[in-house]
Amino acid sequence: LFFLIVVATDSSISLSTHVNVGIVNGTEAKAHSRPYMVSIQSNEKHVCGGFLISDEFVLTAAHCWNG
Repeated sequence: LFFLIVVATDSSISLSTHVNVGIVNGTEAKAHSRPYMVSIQSNEKHVCGGFLISDEFVLTAAHCWNG
């Protein structure tokens, strides 16, 4: 309760619902330099990434299928 009162009365604190997502300070890889990487696409648009863990399986993050 005390925390909520402090936040509510401190006008210098800015609360935002916008969250920046993505890669930070990354570098672009040359085409075909990562043959184990996978682009999961829908209607020719990149949806999520993953990587090959065998000849038959791709490992992705859980958020790739959340929805």
